[in-house]
Amino acid sequence: MKPQTLTLITLAALLTACQSTTIEHRSQITLPAAYDHAAPARADNTDIRRWWQAWHDPVLNQLITEALANSPDLAIARSRLKEAQATANLANADRGATIGLGANAGHLDADLDNPLDGTPLARSDKINTHRTLLASNLSAKWEADLFGQKQSDADAARYAALASAEQTHIAQLQISAAVADAYLQARAIEARQRLADANIATLDKLAHYVDARYRAGHTTAYEKTEVQSHLSAARAARSTLDAERAAQARKIAVLLGKTPQDYQLPASSADILAHPPAAPGGQTPQGLIERRPDLRARAAQIDAYAAKLASAKADLYPRLTLNFLGNGVLNIDSDNTQKSLISLLGASLQVPLYTNGRIQANIDAADARLKTALLQYDQTLLQALADVDNAYQANDALATQTRLLTEARAQSDKQARDAEKLYRYGNKTLADTLSARISANQAAENQLRSQLAQAQTLIALYKALGGGWAEK
Repeated sequence: MKPQTLTLITLAALLTACQSTTIEHRSQITLPAAYDHAAPARADNTDIRRWWQAWHDPVLNQLITEALANSPDLAIARSRLKEAQATANLANADRGATIGLGANAGHLDADLDNPLDGTPLARSDKINTHRTLLASNLSAKWEADLFGQKQSDADAARYAALASAEQTHIAQLQISAAVADAYLQARAIEARQRLADANIATLDKLAHYVDARYRAGHTTAYEKTEVQSHLSAARAARSTLDAERAAQARKIAVLLGKTPQDYQLPASSADILAHPPAAPGGQTPQGLIERRPDLRARAAQIDAYAAKLASAKADLYPRLTLNFLGNGVLNIDSDNTQKSLISLLGASLQVPLYTNGRIQANIDAADARLKTALLQYDQTLLQALADVDNAYQANDALATQTRLLTEARAQSDKQARDAEKLYRYGNKTLADTLSARISANQAAENQLRSQLAQAQTLIALYKALGGGWAEK
């Protein structure tokens, strides 16, 4: 080996050992010590990774388990993750040498003019030549990573794969929340159906009573028409609820990866709206950073952009490439065998002298992308902190509202029953009775809506905290 080549190889090894892809990058947000509105939350042992289990509804548990296993959205996210991982492997493979091997074989059969033709030594005017030739070649090329460019490219691809992995976690979080929301809405509609059926039955009894009084001449046709009008309106409202529940069932089917036309939502004995779990306690802003997959994805993207910036800066420095070429020829015939070997080892060094600003422009662009990623992370973090406190506060307020509306419903139900009794005894007008019944029905509707809103806010809280996914 030539001394110059040895010197270049030694220099490459030394510089490679000192390479670094570190680019300083940090968030500008100072984390608060605690959330403002988490104090009322009970410090329990709720596993926010599987928060739906705290509802103690076996149907909900089964639905979310199926969705996490079969959801098309999650399958798409996992497919994209495989692509990102393959890209990372490709970038890492680019750090090594490229080696190629070739081979060919041939046979030479020819009659050549005898240079001794015309002399006494010549036995023939032609010479027969028979040769079998085998040739092979080995080539290798390796670019020394003097200033960490290849390592930076590999790091960027690896962090991009990590960000893609977080996208699968985001998909898990969103799917579990979507299934739970659709399930809660379906159960709320079922409760409204029961309320509507009970209201229709009550109005129907009242209509029969009014009709009997009308036939006896104790009331007017106006009252008979009035109660029938309210009964028709109640039946009309009831007719839309079946379609609303079916829509939620079809939504669940799609999330589960099932054909919506054939899907039937299983019945459940659990009254999931009436018995919501307590808000999870013991949560901290630091845990939010560690838990929320969108923040984790943003952090991985920052690392990827930092590595790309390091790669762009490496373009300012020399590149060393080592090349090897080896050729071997084997000559086989009936008389003898001959072989020959030729090898060549070379090194090339490229130094960027003038690029018309291309390298610096690429560095500036990479630096801007990194700064943008940092700003996006801070923005996402601020919104996440707000989401958590918003959900905590809303959940506490809705819990209070639901309790008060439950009391109001009980009072309205009693007033409606009392009004119906008094009407039969002639101590209340029909208008007063119908008004009391309408108020009772509205109070029940308000209670259900508040229960549903509280449950949905609790789901939003789990989402805000980063619950609903787990490492595989």
